[in-house]
Amino acid sequence: MSNDVVVKSGNVVRVGDHDAEIRDVEARTVFVDFFTENRVNNNTVCLSLGALHVDAANEPVIDVSTRLRMDLGFAQMLHGVLGELISSALKPIDQKPN
Repeated sequence: MSNDVVVKSGNVVRVGDHDAEIRDVEARTVFVDFFTENRVNNNTVCLSLGALHVDAANEPVIDVSTRLRMDLGFAQMLHGVLGELISSALKPIDQKPN
């Protein structure tokens, strides 16, 4: 797995009839493995993700990495994209597209 950024500042993405320039504000790449919030409030999906740290010398701690807010439409798109990524990753190697 790579931490390389695939889409960088200066690239343009078509949004409807307009070109939108991507501005990368140097968001950190973080590994998350814990939900600290998952709820819907007034048709806004609220997700907060964190990283769980456990070692023998200390009590477990969860560092909140990001708090996401999105409308239901985008949440459905995210659900579809994650579903496709996971499905592709779980296919046997000989069934993956080139």
